[in-house]
Amino acid sequence: MAAVESPFIRTYKRVVDEFDTSPKRTPKNLRQFLERLDRQALRTAPVRHPLYFRAGLPDAKRILDVGCGSGSVTRDLCLLTNGHVTAVDLDNAMVKAARSTLRGVPNVTLRRADAHKLPFEDETFDLVVANLLFMWAERPQEAADELARVARRGGRVLASMEPDYGGKVHYPENPIVDQVFQGRMIERKGGDPHAGRKLRTYFVRAGLETEVGLSNPRIPSCDEDLASYEVEKGFYHRALADAGLGPAEVQAWEREYVASLREGTQLNYLPLFYALGTKK
Repeated sequence: MAAVESPFIRTYKRVVDEFDTSPKRTPKNLRQFLERLDRQALRTAPVRHPLYFRAGLPDAKRILDVGCGSGSVTRDLCLLTNGHVTAVDLDNAMVKAARSTLRGVPNVTLRRADAHKLPFEDETFDLVVANLLFMWAERPQEAADELARVARRGGRVLASMEPDYGGKVHYPENPIVDQVFQGRMIERKGGDPHAGRKLRTYFVRAGLETEVGLSNPRIPSCDEDLASYEVEKGFYHRALADAGLGPAEVQAWEREYVASLREGTQLNYLPLFYALGTKK
């Protein structure tokens, strides 16, 4: 029986010829990125969806999704509301991917826009949502100010799933590999590995009454971590190779890591923060 393609693989096949194929975005790594977004959306749905309900998504009429990426999270928003979702992303390639991913979804409009300068009037939206935006925003306080500006008075602003690699807990430890996955990889790509702890500051300074918390208070089991690693193995190998580890070093680490998971002794926890703000 032929394998069933995910919507993101079909998206990739339809639009890859239109994408920027610069050295930083080859067709191969674009496909891998879209696949990871698909898996990430599925894994994080159980912790994102309760936040959407707390933020009032089902009753919101006008929703803005800032930094929509390839549309995987946007699709959740559209399915959970009777309102209309406007989704924006600075990367034109991602807007094209999202347009294909969301084909047939009736309550969404897509456009290219910069989170630092949103092309909307003040107080336009009932709910403004951003998933993993602040880790990659060049000027995060400006982005928070813009999210607050376009929310109506009494409206809500939600930032979800912002990691803080400074709080990452991992044991048994590996002094070489742990450095790669405790923020160095994010910094090398231009991101802020400590964005999660800064959400309260960004939101309060944007004039929002703010609540912060952990999206993922639960620590995954070793069986869950092992299943996740089997799916994401290629990503781990590429990240370690990019960090300068040779094949023998990667294989040695993998043997130790997988053995600890099968033994049931491994513990992995990365705090993912949310901020929920109300415009006064």
